[in-house]
Amino acid sequence: MLLCSVNAAGEEGEKRWLDEHPKHVGLTWEASAIVNANYIWRGLYVGGLNVQADANVGYGGAFVDVWWNVGADNWKFGGFLPETDISIGFARWGLKVLYMHMYYFDTYSDGTPTKFFDFSDPKDGIGGITSEFRIGYKVSSKLPLSIIWCTRFFGRDGYFDSAGARHRAYSTYIELGYDFRLPWELTLEARLGMTPWKSLYTGYEGEFAVVNIGLTLHRDWKLTDYCRLRVLGQLMLKPWHIDKKNIQWNAGYPYEQRLNANLGFGVLFN
Repeated sequence: MLLCSVNAAGEEGEKRWLDEHPKHVGLTWEASAIVNANYIWRGLYVGGLNVQADANVGYGGAFVDVWWNVGADNWKFGGFLPETDISIGFARWGLKVLYMHMYYFDTYSDGTPTKFFDFSDPKDGIGGITSEFRIGYKVSSKLPLSIIWCTRFFGRDGYFDSAGARHRAYSTYIELGYDFRLPWELTLEARLGMTPWKSLYTGYEGEFAVVNIGLTLHRDWKLTDYCRLRVLGQLMLKPWHIDKKNIQWNAGYPYEQRLNANLGFGVLFN
């Protein structure tokens, strides 16, 4: 995730429409480490207590980002859930285009560990090695309205029809967002996520669906010129096929939950 940027050369840069400060065009770098009570993503419960870290280096808009997750696979600490995501992309004037490769330290059918860039051994479901292309746009810091479109093109992302034939789903997630500046230096991030067709976000059922209504409240405290402390709280509701049973908090089988929450704290470096 892009948190902030620094122009290592100290250049003034170019001013962007509606922004109070110029955008740096030189070398940028940033990093973060966050401890989370839960791993929730695009309306889905993914894992339990975890540490998530991120490092990003860019120049002139081009960037490379590496993100890690290390934690439990559920609230009962039934297993270990590591993940590494590597992104290569370009960000300028509010537009961000990137390719993201996601590796889950999974195993092949014979139990051996998967290779980092091997998309073979496809299976039905959301696990395994996958990659997606993403494009997003944020108007400006004065008008923090954003939209992203994410589509998976490689890896395990498909379903089987009644005849047993496997079809690639091209699972797609579209999200609209707006950031509200609140008193006491609080920021409230509101997100509305949708999938336009049958995808992993609806268990490969149905067509268009609203799959995520999310709120994230956070506050930062400056520790040094290059370090900030962040405390956050998240609430995500998945309205697709919601009922009395799956709205309840169920630690035994949380992946079907429609209401998920998270608390986190960590440090941001730039």
